Amino acid sequence: MYLATTIAAVCTAACSSSAYIRYASTVNPDQHIPAAFLRLAHVPFWVDLLCSSAWWASAMLLAYTLPLGLGLTVYFVAAVLPWEIMRRRHNRRVLSPGPSISDSVAPTRLRQL
Repeated sequence: MYLATTIAAVCTAACSSSAYIRYASTVNPDQHIPAAFLRLAHVPFWVDLLCSSAWWASAMLLAYTLPLGLGLTVYFVAAVLPWEIMRRRHNRRVLSPGPSISDSVAPTRLRQL
């Protein structure tokens, strides 16, 4: 039973972290996501509330099913690792230059503006 609870808590932490960053990157496709924050801009409060409650529940389950230090370590690895990987991938996509406009297209595009 402890094994199933531990696996469920780890999956909940990882999935909620991935879902939150995925949602934030689709709502703010051209904005940089900071490493430390209290709340991301343009993310509705209900998404924050849903993901925060999932993070708290998984942290509490891991803290109670495993020894405290091990439970919190497993939680931070499960929650922060997917968060950081997806955040860095999004920020790299935001900071990378887009495809260049060829010279033949640029004058017509300027005339349209």
